[in-house]
This record gives sequence, C-alpha cells and structure tokens, in this order.
Amino acid sequence: MSTPKMILTDKKYFYTAEDFHWSKLWSGTGKETLELSKFDKELQECWDAALEAGSFAYKLHHVEGRIVPGKYGVFVQLNEMRFNKRRKPETINSISQPFNHDKFNFTKVHRKEVLFALCPEDFPRETTTEDEQHPMIINVSPLEYGHCLLIPSVWSCLPQVLTEDALLLALEISMLSNHRGFHVGFNSLCAHASVNHLHFHTWYSEHPSYLETADVSLVSGNVFEVMDYPTTAFVFELAPGTDVGLVARTIHKVSSYFIQEEVAHNLHIIRGARCRPSNQRNGITQGDRDVCSVLRVFLWPRNPVHGAKELSSYESEKRPIAVYEFAGSLAIETRKTYESFTEEKFVEYMARATLPEEEFIRHREAIRELLHT
Repeated sequence: MSTPKMILTDKKYFYTAEDFHWSKLWSGTGKETLELSKFDKELQECWDAALEAGSFAYKLHHVEGRIVPGKYGVFVQLNEMRFNKRRKPETINSISQPFNHDKFNFTKVHRKEVLFALCPEDFPRETTTEDEQHPMIINVSPLEYGHCLLIPSVWSCLPQVLTEDALLLALEISMLSNHRGFHVGFNSLCAHASVNHLHFHTWYSEHPSYLETADVSLVSGNVFEVMDYPTTAFVFELAPGTDVGLVARTIHKVSSYFIQEEVAHNLHIIRGARCRPSNQRNGITQGDRDVCSVLRVFLWPRNPVHGAKELSSYESEKRPIAVYEFAGSLAIETRKTYESFTEEKFVEYMARATLPEEEFIRHREAIRELLHT
C-alpha cells in the first residue's frame, strides 16, 4: 500500500555548485572560527526556531561535556535525557529488511519537525520526480547542536540502504557547510539504525576529531584504510576538482558489496586533511597536513546487531556503537560513568563492534578486486 502524499514543508533550500565551500586552513587547535555559509545560517536559524517552539523532546543547554585525556581526543557528554526521551527503535533482523509502511517512518513526522527541503538546482538525478522532496528534519532527541536528519527522496519510501543518489546528496550537503565541525553520518540496518527509512544524521561539533588527520594506507585508487585507530575502516576522499559523482559511485560500489555480503556498516563524512599514506608524504610538513581541503568519508564494516536498538548503559555489553561513537563521541547516561570514562574504555567498546581481523582482510581484498573491474 502506498503512503498518501502530503506536503511536509513549503520551505525549500535551493543550491548549485556555486554554493559549495572548501575551508582553507586551521592550526589544529580547533579554536578558529570560519564564517558560516548561507546553508549553515539557514539550518541553524531553523533549528534554533524549532528549539524555541518546543519541538524537541529536551534541550541541550544543560548537557555537560568533556574531552577524555588520551591520544584520540574522545568527546563524552552527560546526556541522561537521550536515554529516556526518544522514539522506540524499530526491530531490525536483516541488513536488507524491506520498508514497512505500517511502521514509523519519516512521512509520518509532525510538520513542526521539518525545517526545509533541499532542492539541488542543476544536478540531475536519475530518480528525480517533480514532487520529490529531500527534507531536513530535526532529531527530536538530539545528541549535538544542529542534530538533524536528511531524508533523501522521502516519498520513495526507501529502506535504510545507501543509494548512489543519496550518497551524492550527502556529499553535497557536506560541501554546502563552511563549518569545520559539520558531520554527516549513516547507520545501516543491523548497525544501530533506529528507523528503516533511508536517512542520514547531521550535526555540528566544536571539538576536533582525531579522524580529520588520521593516518591512512592505500587500498586502491581513491580508497584507503584508516591506520592507528581502535577500529578498522575504509576511507574515501573528495577533494576540490574531484568528480563528486564518481566518488559517490565508488562508495556505492563498496556499500553494495556489503549489502550483498550481509555486512553491517556505518558511514561518516567530515572535513579533513588529504589522505596521504605515511610512506608517500616525502617530507610533507605539519602545516601541509593542517589544510582542511577535502572531505573524508569513513565506511566501517562491523559486527552486526539484531533486534531493537537498546539504549542500555555503558556498563552493559549491549550498549550501541553507531556512527556517532565510531566518530569518537559518546553520550553517557550516568554521572558516575561520565566522570570515570577513559580512553581505554573507548578502545574496549570499539573492539566489540570491530570485525575480526581475518574477516576485514578478506573484505579488503574483495573490494580491491571489485574496484579494479
């Protein structure tokens, strides 16, 4: 049965390639301020208005946060409300579980939760129709300032499986922002997606991420493997002048392989330094590494989880590790755990979600072969 269509929002945000931004330099301290883009201003103004209108389950004003001492700069926040004031997650048993119109989906959100619809003006999509919308909606139980959901082709009612068009939209929205801490994330089914309706998370962070400059090794072409991090991941690079459509197709090739192999996965897009393997830097200085000149796209194949997402304590073996956690941030529900949380604990949680080494190596070799065909 098809979902009856209604207009989620009359407010539209039009953009072209002229609106994309490539931030220049930062010192690595995270204290610099860049002028917000037109997109950033629109998103933040709309988000603030929704906050003042009482559209969220709670406010983030009184949430405490700190950087955990250690190499990875892990950010933790004390956010008890995230655990008891959010929608009940859907039960997920397969990475390719079909969309179910009877379950909660984003065609059913209240209009007050919708900020605006993204409208690419000069980027033809194979699946685009006149009444197609890509709404930005608030996450009513936010983790960070500006925490929203981007719903590609909302009326297509697609399951939570990456498509090439959706990836293109996610890369474009990343380029629309001029904020160095703008993040885009995706959780596949069996990787702690809470709703089986295609969507990305977006949020702002004022804290630098270790992944912005994490070392990488070359896998094939424009695909790398992250090094010296508590979990394994593939990394794709989108640099100025790079064909964004080609990057989206490459990522989609790999994510489609994961779907075929029933491999759960999480995806994360951030600004960062060029992906240069250590053995190819040839004397590149730290200043060169501080150029925030590319988008880094991390794709984690990971151990699957089945059933409904549980928001249990960090003392629990079942505590979810999703894209927010993989990216180096954690929301914690109790002050005791918040104050005692260490980098060693973070490494331990990452290990729970990480594929066995031999399995990751098998996938890496298959991907290398896939990208050469």
